[in-house]
Amino acid sequence: MRSLVHVSILGALLVFAAPASADSRPTSDDISLFSGRTVGNGDVVLAGGIGWPGVFAEALFAPTSRFNLSIRVDVDWGSPLMGFSTALGGQLSLPMRIHLYGEDDIDLALALRPFGMIGEGAMVGQEGVFSDDLGGGAGLEAGVRAGFHVSDAVTLATGAFFEGAFVRTRGAGSDGTFSFGLLGAVEAVMSRSTMLFFAVGGGFGIASGDLFERHGIVRLHLGLAYRI
Repeated sequence: MRSLVHVSILGALLVFAAPASADSRPTSDDISLFSGRTVGNGDVVLAGGIGWPGVFAEALFAPTSRFNLSIRVDVDWGSPLMGFSTALGGQLSLPMRIHLYGEDDIDLALALRPFGMIGEGAMVGQEGVFSDDLGGGAGLEAGVRAGFHVSDAVTLATGAFFEGAFVRTRGAGSDGTFSFGLLGAVEAVMSRSTMLFFAVGGGFGIASGDLFERHGIVRLHLGLAYRI
C-alpha cells in the first residue's frame, strides 16, 4: 500500500509543479475516460463497464483540467494480468491521467494506474491443484494515451501500456509478472453529460516461476459514463 501512496503523491507533484498557464486546454470539453483528453477542472464522472476480464465501476475526479484521478473497483471472472483462465476476484485501483499536450482535436497524456488485487489463485496465475486457493498481488500500470476528436460526437483513443506486478499464491509463493500491450477505444457522446464507450486492449505478458500457462492479454469493455 505504501507504493500506491507514493505513486499518487508523485503524480500530484508532477501536476502542480507545472506552469499555471498550461492548465487551459484548447481541445474538446467532451467526457473521455480512455484518451489523452482529461476531463475539465472540477468535473466528476461516474462510469461502469462490462466485458473481460470482468465488470468495473469508476468515479473520476478532476482537481485540475490537466490531472484526473479515479477510484476504480473491478469484480473479475478472469485474470486481469494475462491468460484466459476463469477466476473470481477483485481489484482496487487509482487510475490517473496527466495531460501533456493538446492542440485542435489532438491530446496526449501520461497514464498511471497503481492497483491491488485479491481472489482465487488462478487470478494471479496459479494453475493446478491450488488454483482455487487464495491469491493476491499489487502492481503498477504505466503508459501513454492519445485522443483524436474526429467529430462533434466521437473520440478515438489509442495508447500503449507497460505493467509490472508482485503476486503471491499458496502453491508458487511470491513471484513477479511483467506485461505490455496496446489499447484502443471509441467514445461516443450522446449529450454533454453522457457517453458510451467500447474499449479493447491486447498484448503479451511474462511471468517468472510456474505462473500462467498462457501469456496472451485480452481486455474488452462496453460501458457508459455520466458527468454529474
